[in-house]
Amino acid sequence: MDPERPGLFKDAAVAPVPAPGTAASVLASDAEREALVERLRVATGEGQLTLEELADRCEAAYLARTREQLAVLGRDLPAAGETSAGTDAAAGAGGGAGTATGKRKFVAMVGDATCRGPAAHGSDTLVAYAVLGDLTLDLCGMTAPSSGELTVTARAVFGDVRLIVPEGVQVELACGSVLGDVRDLTRAHTAPQGRAPRIRVAGAAIFGDITLAHPGDRRNTSWRRWLEEAIRS
Repeated sequence: MDPERPGLFKDAAVAPVPAPGTAASVLASDAEREALVERLRVATGEGQLTLEELADRCEAAYLARTREQLAVLGRDLPAAGETSAGTDAAAGAGGGAGTATGKRKFVAMVGDATCRGPAAHGSDTLVAYAVLGDLTLDLCGMTAPSSGELTVTARAVFGDVRLIVPEGVQVELACGSVLGDVRDLTRAHTAPQGRAPRIRVAGAAIFGDITLAHPGDRRNTSWRRWLEEAIRS
């Protein structure tokens, strides 16, 4: 059974769909889409968006047709080049960019453990070990590095490692197995190759399983609902 997960999305204010021919209905260019995606990546690295929100908004950005739709997706973010005072203070106190990388380890040893939305503090690498136990690690609510790429090293030894990843991410799985199983149950992302948030999983399943899956509820987020309504209009 999938673990219960709290709502991770802020409610998005639904903007009215502009009438054809108005200034707001001007078609967006590929360059404008890429610029917004880059802003989303920066915001994620600063802790303003979760990995799931990043995936969801990136997907919406590539599906958006007008400048107005793009503007709504990024209007609650700082303007390009802006950095919040809190981020500046944190960087100064921590010694600069060196604090934005590192590893965090999650272990289930002779028992089961579940972690939802791990506070990775900008870590670009997570370690997930299950030894004689099962570890469920829900990555949807965590923040990701500014690059939008996260590496997970997984080891399942006489136990199972289950990684729950948001829809819309690109998954790269490079795990070996010895009398175990490695399964990728995720669905393909819709953003262009190389631009969707990426999760790389490496490791080994030894008399155990490593499984990647989406949340069981497959929620239709507020951003996606808004965009679908805009496209239909």
